[in-house]
Amino acid sequence: MATTADEVWQLLGELIQSQKETERRLQETERLLKEQSQKTDRQIQELSKQIGGLGKKFGSFTEGLALPSMETILYEKFAMEVVTPSVRVSKRGKHIELDVLAMPMER
Repeated sequence: MATTADEVWQLLGELIQSQKETERRLQETERLLKEQSQKTDRQIQELSKQIGGLGKKFGSFTEGLALPSMETILYEKFAMEVVTPSVRVSKRGKHIELDVLAMPMER
C-alpha cells in the first residue's frame, strides 16, 4: 500500500497534536506532583512538631515518676537538704537545664 504525501502530512499533524497533548498532560502531572510534595512536606513538619511535643511530655511524665524515689535517695543516702525538680539557669548566654537539683545546706 502506497502512502501519499497528503496522508504523510495528515499523520504528521496527528503526531504533532498527540505530542502537544502528551506534553500538556506531563506538565499537569508535574504540577500535581509538586503540589502533593509540598503538602507532604507540610504534613511531615507538623508531625515532627507533634512528635517533639509528645517526647517532651513523655520526658516530663517519666521524670515525675522517678522524682519521689530520687528525693528519698537524695535525702536518706546522700543527706541532701534541698531537692528541687526542673531547674533552668542562664548566665552570660549559656544555658543549663537540670531535671533535679540537690544541695546540702552545710557550709
